[in-house]
Amino acid sequence: MVVAVAAALAALAGAMLAARAFLDSPAGASFISTYPGAYDPPPGTPEGFPAWLRWTHWLSAFFLLFIVSSGLHLRAGQRPPAFVTRRTLGPIVARNPARLGLHAWWHMIVDTLWVATGVVYVIALVASGHWQRLVPTDLAVVPNALSSALQYLALDWPDHDTWTRYNSLQQLFYAATVVIASPLALVTGLRLSPVWPKRWMRARGPLGDAAARRTHRLVLWYFVAFTVAHVALVLLTGARENLNGIYAGVDDAESWLGVGLFALSTGVMAAAWALLRPPAQIAIAQKVADVRVLPAPPATAKR
Repeated sequence: MVVAVAAALAALAGAMLAARAFLDSPAGASFISTYPGAYDPPPGTPEGFPAWLRWTHWLSAFFLLFIVSSGLHLRAGQRPPAFVTRRTLGPIVARNPARLGLHAWWHMIVDTLWVATGVVYVIALVASGHWQRLVPTDLAVVPNALSSALQYLALDWPDHDTWTRYNSLQQLFYAATVVIASPLALVTGLRLSPVWPKRWMRARGPLGDAAARRTHRLVLWYFVAFTVAHVALVLLTGARENLNGIYAGVDDAESWLGVGLFALSTGVMAAAWALLRPPAQIAIAQKVADVRVLPAPPATAKR
């Protein structure tokens, strides 16, 4: 592990030095002049961050926190503290209810809320025309994305004005997250869940158990890496201006309003993380399902 981390850091340092050397060369200067890192969006493309975008952005991050944590619990393969089974009586019933471990049940609950948030986001994105900011509309996105990547590696942040447009590297990753990674997470998650129809089960191929688990795991780590890089760049490339846009909905590089709202929303997420632990999850599950709470495992005897 230590060797792998050291090798990764060495490779990153080498890439940064190479990017810096290229940008300082005549060829690099010419390339950046031709492809500064972004292209003009189509005429009439909306600007700014409307309320629906700001709220769905935050809710997606909020639910993703619990999706990742419950997913890591499932990956660890530890015994769940309780088992949850949908009721066969009452207004919401299941014909053949499956028994789920608490972590799997909680994972499906927050997944459902995350998907609902995503549906609202996509509908508003298309209806408002903001999709033109997210989805590449010109092949110039490719060399401009390469230009942005080189500038980031050289720690020479590309010029950007996220109020009017994303740089091309941002656009590619944002579009990939919405159009590719999120649907993949949904489809593979459904494939691994009890709601997937048995007649659609496959032993092998893209919808086979092994392929679905592998893809779902890769998407999980993609979201973790994307979130870390996204938050880091938001804070490093003009934190106040970026946070004012996505949290306060104002185009202002001087106000501290966005920073305050970011701190408040982060505090809410931290409080929810502390409160919505397994005992609280069990209490929620007991409202809607039959729950069998397991006794705590015996403490390891001390020598």
